[in-house]
Formats: sequence, structure tokens, C-alpha cells
Amino acid sequence: MRRSRILLPIFGLFGASTAGAADLDVTEFKTIAAPVPYTSAPSWSAVGSIAPTFTDNALFTRDNRKSDVYYVPDVSVRLDGNLSNDLSYRLYARAQYEAFSREKDGNFAVARMGGRLTQNWDGWRFSAIYEHRYDFDGIYRDLAFTSNDVMGSVARDFRFNNATFSPLLLLTYRFSDLAEARRWRFDAVLGIEVKLDSKWSIVSTPLFEAYWFTDGLNSGRRDQLYSADVGLKYNFASNVSLTTTVLYEARTSNVPLRRYRDVRIGPRLDFAF
Repeated sequence: MRRSRILLPIFGLFGASTAGAADLDVTEFKTIAAPVPYTSAPSWSAVGSIAPTFTDNALFTRDNRKSDVYYVPDVSVRLDGNLSNDLSYRLYARAQYEAFSREKDGNFAVARMGGRLTQNWDGWRFSAIYEHRYDFDGIYRDLAFTSNDVMGSVARDFRFNNATFSPLLLLTYRFSDLAEARRWRFDAVLGIEVKLDSKWSIVSTPLFEAYWFTDGLNSGRRDQLYSADVGLKYNFASNVSLTTTVLYEARTSNVPLRRYRDVRIGPRLDFAF
């Protein structure tokens, strides 16, 4: 999950308590990687998840590691449509926050709105995405900074018997009113789902992220993040599922105090209407 803090000008370079976890979460991966179904008229939908999670490093720091439990409500409203058989669009608004049981310094919230244009070509999906976002310190308490993310991605699904592999490559540049938040980011993600029967699946979303910060106190900072997970998914219906996941994450950086490792365990309820 993402963690962007109002104290980035101070902590972003020198590495006090909070640092960023993976910038691409499972919900966002599904949003970017999934095709927009063809419809003759635009259609509205609401999708979301709620995930109580245990972590052994609540503040995502190299030192002063603390365990805690947090929960993550995440809701999006989307408008999907098609400009042609192979060209689709999506407009969306999304609200998400993380609330910790004890380590309140880890609380954060994000509100964003954006649009995506996707071209299908020979099974591949090429997308251009724009997103305007507001990062808050605490649960929508103080506005930390605003950003504009410009993204380009390529994705495809490969199916082999009961297994589906969904690779995604994503490149992002963030413009922000906070200099320390400006950066390039590259994501390489592989979604894996192996169906055991009509209800149960084994799922995994290993990913690699690389960051190149460009301005302010973070100028010259280079981070790499590695994440691997495995989960068991149960489909209550076509639009409601429960996934229990164990995840390991590690960040390296040329700023030593930005390095950390983290283990997270917990269920996530996904729904769509």
C-alpha cells in the first residue's frame, strides 16, 4: 500500500520514521491491467475492498521496527465506455486510507481522480493514464501535497489451462507541488491466478518497482522495491471475493535509512457493483 507523508521534505532524504511502501497495490494493479469490457453505451460501476492486515514494520523503516494491525477501506467509482471496438476509456474517482491500531503516525489517506485511454492491439493493451491526487497526513486530516501522475502501460493476459498470467509494465512521472515527491517510477508486475475449482484459486502478484527522485532534498535518490506474495482466494459470487495473503517486501536505496523489509498477513474482501 502507498504511504506518502507531509514530512517528506525532512524525512524523505534523512530517513526518519515513515517511508513509502509499494506504490502499486493490488487494487490499482487490477484497475490498470484489466481490460475495459465493450459496451454500446457508457456504464457506471463501484468497486472496492477492505483489508485488515498485520505488519511487522508499521512505519516502513530500517530502524525502530514496530508491529501493528491496520485496516484499509478502498472505494472507486468508475465510468467505462468505448470509442471503437479496440479503443476504450475509463474515468474514475477513488478514496483510500490506512488506519493503524497503535502507530498513528502511519495513518494516511489518498483521494484521486483520473482517466485512462486503452488501445487493444493483437491481445496487448496499451494505456495512457492521467491521475490527479491529494495525499493527506492522517485520515483526511492535513493535506500533505497534491500531484499529477502521467503514466503509460502495456499489459496482456496469457492463459494456460487453469492458470492465468497477467504481466504489466508501467512507467510514471509525478509532477507535484512538493519538490521531494517528484520522481520517475517503473513497475514490472506479474499477476498470477491458478483456479483450483469454480470457487477457489491460488493467487500471487510479485512486483518490482524502481524510483528516480528528481528534485528537492530527494534529488539523486534511487530506490528499488521487491515484493512477493501468495494468497488463497474464494469467490462468493462473480463480484465478491475474499483473499488471504502473506506478503514479503524489501526496499533498497542509495539513502541507507530508506532501506527496510516488511511482512504483511491478512484477508482482503473485494467487491464490485
